[in-house]
Amino acid sequence: MNKNRILILSGVFPPDIGGPTAFLDPLARELLKNGYFIRVLTFGEKDKSRYLYPVKKISNLWPGIIRSFIYLKWGLWYGLKADLVYNQDLYTAGLTGLIIKKVLRKKLITRFVGDSAWEKSSAGKLITDDIISFQGKKYSSKIERWKRARKKILTNSDKIIVASNFLKQVALKIGAPEEKIKVIYNSVDFMETEASSSKEELKNKMDLKGKILLTIARLTPWKGIDTLIEIMPDLIENYGEISLIIVGHGPEFKNLKELAKKLKIGKKIIFTGKVERQEINDYMSIADVFLLNTNYEGMSHTLLEAMKAGVAIITTPVGGNLETIKDNQTGLLVDYSDKQKWIEAISKLLDNSDLGERFIKNAKDDLTRFDWNNLVKETINVFEGLNNE
Repeated sequence: MNKNRILILSGVFPPDIGGPTAFLDPLARELLKNGYFIRVLTFGEKDKSRYLYPVKKISNLWPGIIRSFIYLKWGLWYGLKADLVYNQDLYTAGLTGLIIKKVLRKKLITRFVGDSAWEKSSAGKLITDDIISFQGKKYSSKIERWKRARKKILTNSDKIIVASNFLKQVALKIGAPEEKIKVIYNSVDFMETEASSSKEELKNKMDLKGKILLTIARLTPWKGIDTLIEIMPDLIENYGEISLIIVGHGPEFKNLKELAKKLKIGKKIIFTGKVERQEINDYMSIADVFLLNTNYEGMSHTLLEAMKAGVAIITTPVGGNLETIKDNQTGLLVDYSDKQKWIEAISKLLDNSDLGERFIKNAKDDLTRFDWNNLVKETINVFEGLNNE
């Protein structure tokens, strides 16, 4: 019997940007090379992208409940023809994977990159607790339902792949058995980071002068974009020509634009919204410093991208960041939303180009820890281990 048919369930997929989507197509192509049949079920609108394997996208235009039902229907249909289900999140994809496992008795592998219950609670501003404190507290009945749902997905998965040791600890606190968890670091070796033009040409094209600060993130409360905007008046006073480029979209988009307007620095803050891959490369190439002021990070793809692109990095000592950036060696670690410390750290790099270059060189050397071939090999080992049970 063929044991190489894999159904990948994901809430997002290229051309959407972000860590969870970045590796899926390259990984699927590697799996094809290794004799696997791949099918992807995801959300999104039809596009002109051509893949080497079937991709079914459920339109986001459907109302939420109907959209989830359609996703489940296709998941069960495709699940009949699959040997393994590789689930990418703990939202609709995760619940669909759990139902496929229960109803069709298929093996389920879950890639755990974040706690959906905590993320929804934080995004909805229902809590202020960090992700670790969240695990041991009781909340409203709605939040407790979310917590039970993601726990069921994890505990019923046959194997759980996490992208950092931090995420392993979160999974354990949720209740996942340790013997099911496998740590496989992210990688960006497969990514092209070349800019479309020179730094000078791109800055002229974008009508940008002076120093450029860049952050790339989904605009949620825990990404701390508001703090980066709030410190800009001080940086403008110190450096004159300086801009902050904010790449990404999310529930805080409107609030952040209003904040920039309130501080009367709207011309110094560039909100790009969602952009294509090449545009990200271009923004990376013109940035003097990459900023990620986050209160939570499982294992940041954008930090790895910045390391590969050659941008000096400042981020926070939380979650998987501590496994990615070595303080004062490959970047600077600054406490979350500590405005004065962020101003000092940014100034330190802007005033000392040699320090930034040292960080960039060290970071590129350190990327060997995040090896693409290892990610592919270890992922296949997980699949093979379940096939042989």
